[in-house]
Amino acid sequence: MESRREVLYDVKVGQTTHPGLWLDKYLEKQVEGGGDNAKKPHFQDAAQYPVPAAYTTFFERWQKALDAAGARSHVAKAQGRLVIGLGGESVLETAITLHHTYGVPYIPGSALKGLAARYVRTRLDEKWREGSEAYKILFGETTEAGYITFFDALYIPGSSKGDRPLALDVITVHHPDYYQGKDSAPADWDSPIPVPFLSAIGSYLIALHGAGNWVEAAFEILSLALKEEGIGAKTSSGYGRMLLDNVTLSTETTLPIPKEPYAVAKRRLLSEKPPTGRSRGTLGRLPKPSYGFINPVRGGSQMFVHESQVRSGKPLRKGQIVEYQIGQHDGRTQAQDVEILLEPDLLHQGGK
Repeated sequence: MESRREVLYDVKVGQTTHPGLWLDKYLEKQVEGGGDNAKKPHFQDAAQYPVPAAYTTFFERWQKALDAAGARSHVAKAQGRLVIGLGGESVLETAITLHHTYGVPYIPGSALKGLAARYVRTRLDEKWREGSEAYKILFGETTEAGYITFFDALYIPGSSKGDRPLALDVITVHHPDYYQGKDSAPADWDSPIPVPFLSAIGSYLIALHGAGNWVEAAFEILSLALKEEGIGAKTSSGYGRMLLDNVTLSTETTLPIPKEPYAVAKRRLLSEKPPTGRSRGTLGRLPKPSYGFINPVRGGSQMFVHESQVRSGKPLRKGQIVEYQIGQHDGRTQAQDVEILLEPDLLHQGGK
């Protein structure tokens, strides 16, 4: 049965062919009922697709943007083949996740986050389990996002043979009638049906952004999950295994809980009830290094504070969470006996 319009019948795969477009729009023939049909050469043509030069330029820009944003990255090398998006929407029986513009395979950040979250829930101890503070910090919850950003993992140019990251693969259904619910038991005389599909190979750049110690913990979790469980489809058959380079692993069940990110600690300290006679707030304006003004957590006028009133003798810095008593000096209301509870997160305030 013809499946391509006549005017496009002689179109062949070339250097500029987009494999996603090719798969969706250019199947020549279709044999009703499946079987070893025209799909195999169609997938085979797509697997010959070389990474375009423009993608290399795009990837280099992407890396620079990640570095500028303060993200950390590690290379993840596929130990065999990856099947990402196999069950996605497709005009064919199978699908694969490809970059919309360049047609290159990639791993969505949502897939990496989901894999890490599943590993935490099923393999780590209760300090990391769903509902714990550590879990909320890494992955968020229904009312609040997590503090770690999982970026899409892009294919690294030149990391596969001939810079061709797609490979022809096959699923063989040995007992089609049985799996379709027909009144037929699986037997040795059944006719297997080979179903061609595309898998991915090569290395991918995994990048995360957030508080440094939490990013390190997330990379440890991802490294264990990618190595032991794999990502994508058919992981029970060995697909999806990857190795992350330069990641030091702790014992998986005793992975230490990192220090709270600044935003989490700030929220906790400002929501707690301070001791009787004391107040809390965030240091705001600093007209001079020696003095500034506190924004009280309960609102109201700013409170003057001088560095001579700080218990530890540490310098005043914008963003510090402080606890203090309200007193008088030279007829002026000001903060006294000041304790610095939390230093500011300079990374997220543009400081160094």
